[in-house]
Amino acid sequence: MIRLTMLLLSLLLAALPARAQIPAEWQAAAQAVMNELDRDDPKAAAKPWTGELAQGWNLARAWRLHNNGNIEIILAEYLTFTALCRQPGCGGSTVAGQGYQAMSQQVKTLRAQQGSPYTLASGAHAWLAGLADPTGAAAKNAAMWEKDLDVPSADFATGNLYALAWLLARARPTPAEQANTFARFALFVQGKAWIGTRCLDITKVAAVLDAPPKVEACK
Repeated sequence: MIRLTMLLLSLLLAALPARAQIPAEWQAAAQAVMNELDRDDPKAAAKPWTGELAQGWNLARAWRLHNNGNIEIILAEYLTFTALCRQPGCGGSTVAGQGYQAMSQQVKTLRAQQGSPYTLASGAHAWLAGLADPTGAAAKNAAMWEKDLDVPSADFATGNLYALAWLLARARPTPAEQANTFARFALFVQGKAWIGTRCLDITKVAAVLDAPPKVEACK
């Protein structure tokens, strides 16, 4: 009995590192998506990749554990926190310069104020549609995303990410920056978004295992 217990324990411990590894397709997808988002910003596009892929993974898991009580993150969470680790940086497990626990509390407060994740999503879309965005992307995104509120609202994790995206966007100084910030982070949840004059589709970016990830144009 003791030998069987030890065998089971050794098998469990052997399996833990594998579960802790970042899926290779997620890492490739993150780089492809971030590079596409930064395509029109030469300074951001030229920034070398350092430890953001691992930092984003660790921060996403810490966020998930704090909010959901588990570390089984989804791709949208990984992309969100990898993006935050890339710009502005996530040293000390921070989100936009604040500890992730403090930012989580702001998300929780915003969700409570809105009443439900569905009213939060609709409120964010109405706010977005009213922004003076010179590219016109804000209004187009708001109209596209309002058609199916289940996408950001039906799951607790995506509801948290949408609230976080709204908080991050509202903190930006100009309407154009607010619209762009919300679009970039909402893309990770929605799968499709207008970024300036381009409509990006990342719904299949991590689905292909035997080919480089590809960010597609919306159809």
